[in-house]
Amino acid sequence: MKIRKVNIEDYLEVINLYRQLHDAEKMFDDNLVEELIIDENQEKKIKRRMKSRKEIFLVAEIDSKVVGLIDGFIIDDIFFKEKIAYLDHICVDRNHRNKEIGTKLIKEFQKISKKKGAKYVKLNAFKKNINAIKLYEKFGFKEHSSFYINTL
Repeated sequence: MKIRKVNIEDYLEVINLYRQLHDAEKMFDDNLVEELIIDENQEKKIKRRMKSRKEIFLVAEIDSKVVGLIDGFIIDDIFFKEKIAYLDHICVDRNHRNKEIGTKLIKEFQKISKKKGAKYVKLNAFKKNINAIKLYEKFGFKEHSSFYINTL
């Protein structure tokens, strides 16, 4: 298995993984759309993120097939004392889970984040997503704050 930077040729496999992630997270949040539909505007945004030097966007590859992804970015904000890496998405293909792929993706994300000057990694997780929380806790992540939502 190889961890590498994403490239634009990975787009369809990345979309497949985003769909798997969405399907897995639907059970935790009633606000998520029933089906993840990528329109032309969304496609442009995703491709822009994939090409951006500001993003940390990595894939795990086995036999030339993308089987996992992790993406995020560095926050350099006046409210924080130091730079923070924000881990936005992580997903391992359902047929390749429990093979340490998520672990390797997080390790590489943290390594790159540190090189870019981040002192911390921040992420959001659904409280009911026990498998994800176990993975994060394995890396020393601790619950830090709560995320609230209000229907208007």
